[in-house]
Amino acid sequence: MNTSPPGNRRTIVPVLIILVWSVCYLALGLLWAFGGPGYPFDAGRAGAGSTLLDPLPAAVGGGVLEVTALVAGVVAVLAVRGPLNRAPAVVAVVVGIGLAVLLPDVRIMMTAGYLPVMLVAALAGLAEFSMIATMLTWPSVNLLILMAAGVSLMVLGTRALVAGAGRSGGAVGALRIGRYATAIAVAVPVVYAVTRFGWLLGVPVGISDRFLAYIAEITPIGAGLGTLGLVGAVLTVGLVRPWGEIWPRWVPFLRGRPVPAWLPAYSALAASLPITSAGLMYVRKKLTGEQVGPPGADDELGAWLPEMLWPLWGVALAVAALAYLSRRRHLVHARRP
Repeated sequence: MNTSPPGNRRTIVPVLIILVWSVCYLALGLLWAFGGPGYPFDAGRAGAGSTLLDPLPAAVGGGVLEVTALVAGVVAVLAVRGPLNRAPAVVAVVVGIGLAVLLPDVRIMMTAGYLPVMLVAALAGLAEFSMIATMLTWPSVNLLILMAAGVSLMVLGTRALVAGAGRSGGAVGALRIGRYATAIAVAVPVVYAVTRFGWLLGVPVGISDRFLAYIAEITPIGAGLGTLGLVGAVLTVGLVRPWGEIWPRWVPFLRGRPVPAWLPAYSALAASLPITSAGLMYVRKKLTGEQVGPPGADDELGAWLPEMLWPLWGVALAVAALAYLSRRRHLVHARRP
């Protein structure tokens, strides 16, 4: 009979991901620090990347990755030995945010969001399949790997921190906080979708008629992304509604059963990361005067302003997810005798 605590069983997957990533990137970081091949960042050269490591020499960037992998490995070993205390849990969250939010650029958002949209567009004859291959380069795949490690670290850290909050009664008011955060996390993608659906219908929402004519061929792709945003907004509402806790009757086989608290919470947290990192990249570019979007987009308010709100969207989504998880855990503890 398996007598291991449920909490330990739930940490197996993120711990394994972190350990494998730590070992691999300890070796790769050392290799890149000494000028080895395959370095996935621009190393100060002009390139397509806009991450925080792109301006740094490979020796520095490789060292940063090596140290980060070492810290992540220590956290994973501690998690194997038992539930994380507050200090290593905070370290896990901070390092995870660094890997999954602060370091990347918009390519993760493009890969996760544009890839299915581009695939549908290509099948419909609205885009070339060759455009899909450009999203699956090693630098882009590397960012996805870094985000997977970052998400795993955040899972370990947030689980420990939220569990501690639930035991200490810190979840009081989580529903109220969650409602405010959910409202923001729903409003931002709706604003984005309104502009993109307007363009698809020939309405120049926030842009000039000239610019709309210039981007006419790619408006279906923007509308596809807007649709994904609206689907996400609807799912986000479930973080503060009863159907986010009990499967509704229209869900086959699961109707009436409790929704596992980790499923919507961690799904929302995972979605919040590429949204935030992409938005931060757009904000950095705008503040430094770099071009945002296609040529001419900088003069079109609707072409760049919605993206400036993405960090707010991502943070609000993460807060809503944590409030949901904290509230669910608090209710479980409150029902125990």
